[in-house]
Amino acid sequence: MDQSEPTGDPGTPAPPPTTPTAGWAAPPPPPVQAGPAGFVYADVPNRAIALIIDWIALIVISIIVGIVLVAIGLADAAFGATDFGIGRIIVTVIGLAVSAGYFIYTWTTMRGTVGMKVLGMQVGNAGDGKTLTTEQAFRRWIALGAPFSIGQLFGPLSGIGALIALLSIGWFIYLLWTTYSSPTKQGFHDKFANTMVVKAARSAG
Repeated sequence: MDQSEPTGDPGTPAPPPTTPTAGWAAPPPPPVQAGPAGFVYADVPNRAIALIIDWIALIVISIIVGIVLVAIGLADAAFGATDFGIGRIIVTVIGLAVSAGYFIYTWTTMRGTVGMKVLGMQVGNAGDGKTLTTEQAFRRWIALGAPFSIGQLFGPLSGIGALIALLSIGWFIYLLWTTYSSPTKQGFHDKFANTMVVKAARSAG
Protein backbone atom coordinates (compact mmCIF):
# COMPACT_ATOMS: atom_id res chain seq x y z
CA MET A 1 0.00 0.00 0.00
CA ASP A 2 1.32 3.39 -0.96
CA GLN A 3 1.78 5.88 1.82
CA SER A 4 1.29 9.52 0.89
CA GLU A 5 3.87 12.01 1.99
CA PRO A 6 2.73 14.60 4.56
CA THR A 7 1.79 17.92 3.05
CA GLY A 8 3.53 19.97 5.71
CA ASP A 9 5.80 19.76 8.70
CA PRO A 10 3.59 19.78 11.81
CA GLY A 11 6.46 21.22 13.75
CA THR A 12 6.70 24.34 11.56
CA PRO A 13 4.68 27.23 13.03
CA ALA A 14 2.13 28.90 10.80
CA PRO A 15 3.06 32.36 9.51
CA PRO A 16 1.65 35.24 11.56
CA PRO A 17 -1.47 36.94 10.17
CA THR A 18 -0.92 40.04 8.11
CA THR A 19 -1.65 43.24 10.01
CA PRO A 20 -3.30 45.90 7.87
CA THR A 21 -1.48 49.22 7.72
CA ALA A 22 -2.87 52.67 7.28
CA GLY A 23 -2.53 54.15 3.83
CA TRP A 24 -2.99 52.64 0.42
CA ALA A 25 -1.58 49.73 -1.52
CA ALA A 26 1.39 50.39 -3.76
CA PRO A 27 0.20 51.65 -7.17
CA PRO A 28 0.42 49.39 -10.21
CA PRO A 29 3.44 49.79 -12.46
CA PRO A 30 3.20 51.51 -15.86
CA PRO A 31 1.46 51.36 -18.28
CA VAL A 32 -1.51 50.82 -15.94
CA GLN A 33 -2.00 54.16 -14.20
CA ALA A 34 -5.28 53.93 -12.34
CA GLY A 35 -3.68 54.77 -9.00
CA PRO A 36 -3.79 52.86 -5.70
CA ALA A 37 -6.95 50.86 -5.03
CA GLY A 38 -9.83 53.23 -4.36
CA PHE A 39 -7.79 56.27 -5.37
CA VAL A 40 -6.67 58.13 -8.46
CA TYR A 41 -3.56 60.25 -8.83
CA ALA A 42 -4.40 63.86 -8.00
CA ASP A 43 -4.19 66.01 -11.14
CA VAL A 44 -2.53 69.39 -11.55
CA PRO A 45 -5.71 71.57 -11.61
CA ASN A 46 -6.96 70.12 -8.31
CA ARG A 47 -3.55 70.50 -6.71
CA ALA A 48 -3.17 74.08 -7.99
CA ILE A 49 -6.56 75.04 -6.54
CA ALA A 50 -5.63 73.39 -3.25
CA LEU A 51 -2.39 75.36 -3.16
CA ILE A 52 -4.27 78.63 -3.73
CA ILE A 53 -6.53 77.78 -0.78
CA ASP A 54 -3.44 77.07 1.30
CA TRP A 55 -1.90 80.41 0.32
CA ILE A 56 -5.06 82.14 1.52
CA ALA A 57 -4.86 80.19 4.78
CA LEU A 58 -1.22 81.21 5.16
CA ILE A 59 -2.12 84.86 4.59
CA VAL A 60 -4.72 84.64 7.36
CA ILE A 61 -2.20 82.99 9.69
CA SER A 62 0.42 85.62 8.81
CA ILE A 63 -2.05 88.41 9.61
CA ILE A 64 -2.71 86.85 13.00
CA VAL A 65 1.04 86.56 13.62
CA GLY A 66 1.43 90.19 12.55
CA ILE A 67 -1.20 91.29 15.05
CA VAL A 68 0.69 89.44 17.77
CA LEU A 69 3.91 91.17 16.71
CA VAL A 70 2.17 94.52 16.91
CA ALA A 71 0.97 93.67 20.39
CA ILE A 72 4.52 92.92 21.57
CA GLY A 73 6.02 95.97 19.88
CA LEU A 74 7.56 94.48 16.74
CA ALA A 75 5.28 96.24 14.27
CA ASP A 76 8.18 97.69 12.28
CA ALA A 77 9.65 94.25 11.72
CA ALA A 78 6.28 92.83 10.78
CA PHE A 79 4.94 95.51 8.43
CA GLY A 80 7.54 98.18 7.85
CA ALA A 81 10.43 96.19 6.44
CA THR A 82 10.83 97.93 3.10
CA ASP A 83 14.60 97.59 2.79
CA PHE A 84 17.15 94.83 3.17
CA GLY A 85 17.91 94.89 6.86
CA ILE A 86 17.27 93.21 10.15
CA GLY A 87 13.53 93.87 9.86
CA ARG A 88 13.36 92.13 6.51
CA ILE A 89 15.33 89.18 7.82
CA ILE A 90 12.97 88.86 10.79
CA VAL A 91 9.96 88.93 8.46
CA THR A 92 11.53 86.24 6.26
CA VAL A 93 12.33 84.00 9.22
CA ILE A 94 8.79 84.39 10.54
CA GLY A 95 7.39 83.66 7.08
CA LEU A 96 9.53 80.54 6.78
CA ALA A 97 8.44 79.36 10.23
CA VAL A 98 4.75 79.92 9.47
CA SER A 99 4.98 78.19 6.09
CA ALA A 100 6.99 75.24 7.42
CA GLY A 101 4.78 74.84 10.46
CA TYR A 102 1.58 74.92 8.40
CA PHE A 103 2.61 72.41 5.74
CA ILE A 104 4.63 70.02 7.91
CA TYR A 105 1.96 69.92 10.62
CA THR A 106 -0.97 69.31 8.27
CA TRP A 107 0.89 66.73 6.18
CA THR A 108 1.98 64.70 9.21
CA THR A 109 -1.19 64.96 11.32
CA MET A 110 -4.06 65.42 8.82
CA ARG A 111 -2.48 63.69 5.79
CA GLY A 112 -3.14 66.85 3.84
CA THR A 113 -3.41 70.60 4.01
CA VAL A 114 -6.67 72.50 4.36
CA GLY A 115 -6.79 72.99 0.58
CA MET A 116 -6.15 69.31 -0.06
CA LYS A 117 -8.87 68.28 2.39
CA VAL A 118 -11.39 70.63 0.77
CA LEU A 119 -10.81 68.87 -2.57
CA GLY A 120 -10.74 65.35 -1.14
CA MET A 121 -7.01 64.75 -1.56
CA GLN A 122 -4.36 63.34 0.73
CA VAL A 123 -0.61 62.90 0.68
CA GLY A 124 1.28 59.84 1.87
CA ASN A 125 4.40 57.80 1.42
CA ALA A 126 4.68 56.85 -2.24
CA GLY A 127 5.13 53.12 -1.69
CA ASP A 128 2.44 52.23 0.84
CA GLY A 129 0.47 55.39 1.56
CA LYS A 130 1.54 55.64 5.19
CA THR A 131 1.45 59.04 6.87
CA LEU A 132 4.52 61.12 6.09
CA THR A 133 7.33 61.23 8.57
CA THR A 134 8.51 64.62 9.77
CA GLU A 135 11.65 64.22 7.66
CA GLN A 136 9.60 63.51 4.52
CA ALA A 137 7.34 66.47 5.21
CA PHE A 138 10.33 68.74 5.75
CA ARG A 139 11.97 67.59 2.50
CA ARG A 140 8.73 68.16 0.60
CA TRP A 141 8.34 71.63 2.07
CA ILE A 142 11.96 72.51 1.21
CA ALA A 143 11.21 71.82 -2.45
CA LEU A 144 7.68 73.22 -2.54
CA GLY A 145 7.36 76.19 -0.20
CA ALA A 146 10.77 77.33 1.04
CA PRO A 147 12.01 78.93 -2.23
CA PHE A 148 9.11 81.39 -2.30
CA SER A 149 9.56 82.43 1.32
CA ILE A 150 13.29 82.91 0.81
CA GLY A 151 12.55 84.97 -2.31
CA GLN A 152 10.75 87.50 -0.13
CA LEU A 153 14.03 88.28 1.59
CA PHE A 154 15.55 89.74 -1.59
CA GLY A 155 12.38 91.46 -2.81
CA PRO A 156 13.47 95.01 -1.90
CA LEU A 157 16.79 94.70 -3.75
CA SER A 158 16.52 96.12 -7.25
CA GLY A 159 17.87 93.78 -9.89
CA ILE A 160 18.56 90.89 -7.56
CA GLY A 161 15.03 91.02 -6.19
CA ALA A 162 13.55 90.86 -9.68
CA LEU A 163 15.86 88.01 -10.62
CA ILE A 164 14.90 86.03 -7.51
CA ALA A 165 11.23 86.64 -8.28
CA LEU A 166 11.68 85.31 -11.81
CA LEU A 167 13.56 82.29 -10.50
CA SER A 168 10.74 81.60 -8.02
CA ILE A 169 8.16 81.75 -10.80
CA GLY A 170 10.34 79.51 -12.95
CA TRP A 171 10.68 77.02 -10.10
CA PHE A 172 6.91 76.95 -9.63
CA ILE A 173 6.40 76.30 -13.35
CA TYR A 174 9.00 73.52 -13.17
CA LEU A 175 7.14 71.85 -10.31
CA LEU A 176 3.88 72.10 -12.25
CA TRP A 177 5.51 70.64 -15.36
CA THR A 178 7.16 67.73 -13.57
CA THR A 179 3.85 66.95 -11.86
CA TYR A 180 1.89 67.16 -15.11
CA SER A 181 4.34 65.03 -17.09
CA SER A 182 4.67 62.30 -14.44
CA PRO A 183 2.46 59.21 -15.00
CA THR A 184 1.89 59.08 -11.23
CA LYS A 185 1.59 62.88 -10.91
CA GLN A 186 4.69 63.07 -8.77
CA GLY A 187 6.46 66.36 -9.28
CA PHE A 188 10.07 66.95 -8.34
CA HIS A 189 9.01 67.78 -4.79
CA ASP A 190 7.22 64.42 -4.52
CA LYS A 191 10.15 62.47 -5.95
CA PHE A 192 12.52 64.36 -3.65
CA ALA A 193 10.50 63.36 -0.57
CA ASN A 194 9.18 60.00 -1.89
CA THR A 195 5.58 61.16 -1.53
CA MET A 196 2.41 60.83 -3.57
CA VAL A 197 -0.85 62.80 -3.69
CA VAL A 198 -4.06 60.91 -4.39
CA LYS A 199 -7.76 61.67 -4.57
CA ALA A 200 -10.56 59.30 -3.66
CA ALA A 201 -12.03 57.70 -6.78
CA ARG A 202 -15.69 58.36 -7.44
CA SER A 203 -17.83 55.28 -7.16
CA ALA A 204 -19.81 54.35 -10.23
CA GLY A 205 -23.53 55.05 -10.12
